[in-house]
Amino acid sequence: MKHTITTLLFLLILVQWTALGAQENRFFMPSEIAAAYENGTRSYDGKPGQKYWQNTVDYDIDVAVTPSEKKLEGSEKVVYYNNSPDALNRIVIRLYHDLFREANPRAYRVSPDDITQGVELTKITIDGTDYDPANGRQVRRSGTNTIIQLQEPLAAGASLEMNIDWAQQVPETTIRTGAYDSTSFFMAYWYPQVAVYDDVFGWDDLTYDFSAEFYNNLGNYDVRITVPDNFTVLSTGVLQNAGEVLAEDSYERYQQAKTSTDPVVIVSPEDVAGDFHHRSGTWHYKAEEVSDFSFALSDHFSWDAASQEVDGRQVLISSFYPADGAEACKMVTPNQQKTMKYFSESMPGIPYPYPEFTTFVSSIRGGGGMETPMMANNGGPGLGVTVHEMFHTYFPMYVRTNEKRYAWMDEGWADFNTSYVVKRYFQEDQGLLFGDVSGGVVSTLGTISDLPLITSTQFTDGTNYGYSAYPLPAFLYTTLHHHLGEEVFLRCYREYIRRWAKKSPTPYDFFYTFENVSGQDLSWFWKPWFFEFGTVDVELTSYKNGKLSIKNNGNRPVPIVVNVKYQDGSTEEITAGAGAWKADRTYQMKIPRKKEVTDITVGNGIPDAKPLDNIYPSLRQQYADFSIPADITGTYHIAAFQADIFVEKKDNFLYLRVPGAGLRMYLKPKSATEFSSLDGSVDFKFDAEAGKYRAVNFQYYGYDITGEKR
Repeated sequence: MKHTITTLLFLLILVQWTALGAQENRFFMPSEIAAAYENGTRSYDGKPGQKYWQNTVDYDIDVAVTPSEKKLEGSEKVVYYNNSPDALNRIVIRLYHDLFREANPRAYRVSPDDITQGVELTKITIDGTDYDPANGRQVRRSGTNTIIQLQEPLAAGASLEMNIDWAQQVPETTIRTGAYDSTSFFMAYWYPQVAVYDDVFGWDDLTYDFSAEFYNNLGNYDVRITVPDNFTVLSTGVLQNAGEVLAEDSYERYQQAKTSTDPVVIVSPEDVAGDFHHRSGTWHYKAEEVSDFSFALSDHFSWDAASQEVDGRQVLISSFYPADGAEACKMVTPNQQKTMKYFSESMPGIPYPYPEFTTFVSSIRGGGGMETPMMANNGGPGLGVTVHEMFHTYFPMYVRTNEKRYAWMDEGWADFNTSYVVKRYFQEDQGLLFGDVSGGVVSTLGTISDLPLITSTQFTDGTNYGYSAYPLPAFLYTTLHHHLGEEVFLRCYREYIRRWAKKSPTPYDFFYTFENVSGQDLSWFWKPWFFEFGTVDVELTSYKNGKLSIKNNGNRPVPIVVNVKYQDGSTEEITAGAGAWKADRTYQMKIPRKKEVTDITVGNGIPDAKPLDNIYPSLRQQYADFSIPADITGTYHIAAFQADIFVEKKDNFLYLRVPGAGLRMYLKPKSATEFSSLDGSVDFKFDAEAGKYRAVNFQYYGYDITGEKR
């Protein structure tokens, strides 16, 4: 007996020691996330744990939109499956249109005409029991959440059926959704939606205020959308009744488009210019295993579509755009085809997972976009926004990341992949990626607003949300790509997507997957960039006899990029991965052709808090070679973008900034009137008239820009 007790005690201690050894001690892990690993729903090798679970939802919806009244009325049957180990005493329902209720918090201004009483709930039943929307003990509304206190708990492994009738206005304030003109609507976040209950935070009851975005359940949708029969409706999912609803000619073209590699115009500008009607006004769409559902409608938009082969199947790709912008939008579908092919076969190299994809182009003037499953709402036909929004299919749709807490887990990947695909594929440029994504990093890097990325997105605001969600993580992904190399990076990236497809990873699942697949401890990278305050300050300390010495005065590791210019005008680029800083804050390299060197720049395309010490000869020496006209400084107006360029003196050097574009840089002289950014990525030419400097010209992100002096 004594021997048995001793053995049991030893085994107990061993189990405790093993559990302790598995805990993360290299960097901080919040208690909520640590509990998920301890409970076995997640594992330290980056895979979903043996006990991983997620709740799912089925939606059966009938919705009618009356464009003349800008009104939406709907009725839905929802079946909610509680796959968690917990009994649920309440259900949290999202009513996103409650964002427009009086006194609800909003991050942006809205039209006063859009302020309403929010969603009008007229019926709620759960498993046949009525719940009174006006009874605060049963149904409580808070922000954009509605909490329903269940009369009987929903047991683990059980499901419930909920029926809801509701109505709401279509807002004219178009932030991701709404009425883009009097008869063209994009409808997102439009139905009562069950919030996520997960293994980390329980109920996701963070309210929506236009800023941090979304986190949704995996669901199946069966939706019937009724509109006037002169309207076309495109949607998430696959059209189930094409032969019944589409006009006869449109139906024939639709069938043709499903097998055509060239775009087929299904609804043409000529169609909508006349007395055009479909055969019905009720459009039936179904979508399986997606995280949300959106649709668009218009009576004066054109629709073209084509087929793209993906992994042995045909995907229908559609574009829906203003008929009077057909010429400007003619490349949207071909660009979608090329992008989908590249995403599926190269980067990330995971086949596009759904049967269709549609881009709604709300305007031909240009602007941002918004992603939803199988569908994007784009403010223009540009290539960049087309690529960016389609990529969101992978994150946060296929891999269901929590944008409300970790926006960088999807927006950063979207920016990285957009840069990669546009540069490598469309522009056939094999150069370094850093400069394409790091431009928006410098102004916030190292400031009080530069919060560690592990900080929940809910705690960011207008000073740092964009920075932490887009350019900073995109730069970090390019850094990781450069450090690991293409082959290893792709193995890690693809395995991360495969492991977490249709599931919801935390940042730690991302960290651990890349470490597990690469076989590397990457904590030297994760800790300073994701868990600590800090900055980047790489300094060129000396160049003597062909030996270049570099020091990192900051705590955050970055790639080393050295650009050398020789007497004959030739240039050379020498790089080292961010891992060069793992063991030491100093780094040395030999520069070839040491006697012919005329100019060295360290850190081209890399954010740096003090870029003036990255140049040989020093910037002061370079300015001494030229006589810079005094009246070159001043304010230059860019009429095409209604923005101002400010050229001023800073530290006795010319400094250029465009606040509206986040562009700030010292200018390095090439002549008395020609300059470049310190990293050489942008060239500026100042033009004079009658001896007075009147204009500045440069190219930025593919645009030829001229600023006229005020």
